[in-house]
Amino acid sequence: MSIDKIGFQPKLNKINNNFQNSSNISFKSLRTDVFKYASNVNTTPWESSRFVGQVAAYLNVKKREIIPFAAKSQRHKRHLLYQLAEKYNLNTYNNPNIDKTANKKLVFEIYNKIKSPQNTHKQIIESTNYTLEQLNRLFNITEKDAKKLQLADDLISTYPYKADKSRLPFEVLDEFLNAPYSDKIAKDFDEFKPYIKLNNDNPQIVKNLTDEINKGYNKSFYLKKLNIKELNSMHGLSDIIPSSLIEENYNPSGVALLKRLNKSYAGESKSKYSDRSSIQEILQKIYTSTTPDNLNLRKSVFKYIQSHIDINNKLEEAPLETVYRIFEKTDSDKQAKKFMDLAMYNKAVFSSISQIDDTLSKADLKRLNSRFDLVKYALLNNENLVEFSKKDFSIVDRQIRKSESEAKKMRERVFFTPNPLIMDLHRMKVKINRFFEKHFTNNQ
Repeated sequence: MSIDKIGFQPKLNKINNNFQNSSNISFKSLRTDVFKYASNVNTTPWESSRFVGQVAAYLNVKKREIIPFAAKSQRHKRHLLYQLAEKYNLNTYNNPNIDKTANKKLVFEIYNKIKSPQNTHKQIIESTNYTLEQLNRLFNITEKDAKKLQLADDLISTYPYKADKSRLPFEVLDEFLNAPYSDKIAKDFDEFKPYIKLNNDNPQIVKNLTDEINKGYNKSFYLKKLNIKELNSMHGLSDIIPSSLIEENYNPSGVALLKRLNKSYAGESKSKYSDRSSIQEILQKIYTSTTPDNLNLRKSVFKYIQSHIDINNKLEEAPLETVYRIFEKTDSDKQAKKFMDLAMYNKAVFSSISQIDDTLSKADLKRLNSRFDLVKYALLNNENLVEFSKKDFSIVDRQIRKSESEAKKMRERVFFTPNPLIMDLHRMKVKINRFFEKHFTNNQ
């Protein structure tokens, strides 16, 4: 079969000229490698042979019919043709009764249609199970309006995935792109995203969203419902709090922290708490006291618990009562907050959550915060931070320098090589270093 004979061969020179002369093309959303491809029309023999051979195999044509695309088209255009040929191959494999001639024509129709392929085109082709007929219809719309291309990408990304493919039905996507408020939804997609995520299993989603916009769409209402739905779907410790209490006293920061708490204490059995009312009270206090200002630090504490506390004993080794005391202290004491900020930033490792609680309650936090490098040294040596905060830090500094010097000498002593010349040079180096340490370092 000859591509030229059935009208597949595009006018490559015209495409290249249009590409090079266009002043509207933006490389902002292109992948870095696609940008490099687009700026280099030359290819190596290996790249040409690989592209030609693979595309010819996908389309079941002779290599000579693909050579012109490798010789004259830009790299980002070749990448597009490769993807479309791969899609064709997959479609014909899964559906042996497909009209191969018509679909092969669609490969080149789409190829000619998209003058400047972007990463968004790549994502749409790769992350959906849409047929070439559906992709052709989609790109007919998006090539005329760049906002529609971004809307398609946003919708595909928002719908849940099964394996590596979006579950967004093509009919729903098509309806979104042709809806009366499609421009408005495309421009302010984040505004409507909570509603779309809440209703992504409803085939009437576009009609219903249009009705909501006509009535006066309220993002905060749907964002609240989405956050509570996501929290309830996690089925963690937060289940102890009745959903009605969360809804009646809705706190976005509190919901975000409870989601983090569920991850940190995942797998723990709620039955371990004999007094459910007591733990419910603590969880409600954590929920209601969380604000945008303290949310990030509290999340960091729960992440620390997830990473450093035994997965089978989190409730025993990191009791929520103790965690809440830490939160209360960091809220009321600036030095306590600074200490925890430094600890989380420096990835400090404590012996237990109780050590953190004890340190915040009893240690001289101002002194510890002034020399957090020494705090890390103390933690490595399993020292009590309350007692350590009372030490003379100049003595600690000397101890650190002494241990570093001894470690250095130890490394020098254990040096070994079978080459006698290198060994002699090393011994000379050690002697010279010791001479300078003895006669100059000690006098400073």
